[in-house]
Amino acid sequence: MSSAFAITGSRIARSLATFLILAAAACSSAPPARGPAIATPQRPDVEAPAPGETPAEEATHYDPRGFVEPFHMTGDEPVRVGLLLPFTAPNEAARRIAAAMFDAAQLAAFDAGDRRFLILPKDTRGDAEGAAAAARSALADGAEILLGPLFSEEVRAVADVARAAETPVIAFSSDLAVGGDGVYLLSFPPEIEVARVTDYAVLQGLTRFGLIAPATEYGERVSAAFAEEIYVRGGVLVHEERYEQDPDKMLAPARRLAQYAGELVPAELRHGYDPNAAPQNPAADEGYVRGYQAVLMPEQGTLLRALAPLLPYFNVDITQVKLLGLSGWNNARLTREPALRGGWFAAPDPTVTAAFDQRFEAAFGQKPPRLASLAYDATLLAARLGQAPRRRGRFDAAALADPNGYFGADGLFRLNPDGSIDRGLAILEIQPGGIRVIDPAPRSFAVGF
Repeated sequence: MSSAFAITGSRIARSLATFLILAAAACSSAPPARGPAIATPQRPDVEAPAPGETPAEEATHYDPRGFVEPFHMTGDEPVRVGLLLPFTAPNEAARRIAAAMFDAAQLAAFDAGDRRFLILPKDTRGDAEGAAAAARSALADGAEILLGPLFSEEVRAVADVARAAETPVIAFSSDLAVGGDGVYLLSFPPEIEVARVTDYAVLQGLTRFGLIAPATEYGERVSAAFAEEIYVRGGVLVHEERYEQDPDKMLAPARRLAQYAGELVPAELRHGYDPNAAPQNPAADEGYVRGYQAVLMPEQGTLLRALAPLLPYFNVDITQVKLLGLSGWNNARLTREPALRGGWFAAPDPTVTAAFDQRFEAAFGQKPPRLASLAYDATLLAARLGQAPRRRGRFDAAALADPNGYFGADGLFRLNPDGSIDRGLAILEIQPGGIRVIDPAPRSFAVGF
């Protein structure tokens, strides 16, 4: 039987009312209402304590072990969960994301409805030193599991602290190199999106591919994943190009890629991002190579709208060549770009994500950034697993890496023993009238997923 949890019901108003009662109780002598709690919340608009320090609050105290314990949970043994976020990072965007993720964690805590559940927010400051100090502080306060941090360098620092304490971590970085050995990455790595859209394209009969990607670490990851996914499915990567992320510097790479759009093109045209590399396409016939049937463009926003029209500009027939993308294509403004019409991309099912977005906006008055859902899912997962009667073992590898997976704010996901994540993604198509699902996301991790 699946251990999946669902985002069901709407207790937002009641939950937030409970949170306000708790906040008011912290400033009065009356005992606070019973329910899930947030201990010493740190927000970007509030001066945060130094790492390792916890401000005194009337609603909380410390038990004989030195663990944080709200008065209304005395004798109940709270389920303590550390939440490590960059509340005071130098980067304003990071601070905004941290605030939204903290809000999402609160929402999940009240949705779980466990009166013993206690979130311990800690400020990582956005760097490795601050993250390590935040992890030590959370563990000193009794955290049984750590959620976060956000950046890969922070995760490395937290991992060392957590492993020494034999405490699992659910981090929000997409850097696969920092996962494993008790660190689970609840994120959106590009590799799983590449696998999904490539698999769908091959199932539709496309076997020859091109790639044009940014000359960045992200572009390198996409390129490596794309080549692997094509190879294992019996396809061919005909040609690939890289570009600097400047519209003027996209022209020459797009022109070179366009030369490979024909059914048969001279093999000597092959010169990609690394002209000294060995030929990528072994399927040559008397000096000719078959052209690509689809091109992956892992770009987004304004840069994608600048890049996509270059292929038809250089005489690529995009009614015959399918354009492919990743979740960054999930932007309603892209429906105005004729070159992207009919393009396919992999992303979470919008009917699922819309439910979380609407509930978050109703609770907090603004749309959540994409990463907010990660904090929601991690917190809800911790709350569900924390309901196990025994403290020891409720957050072990067998529980966290359940092969059945879970159903969260972005749909189906599961954490793997090696720290990586699998996600059930949909295939969407861009049309002038909007973005529509053409292949739904799976609802379970069946054999062969």
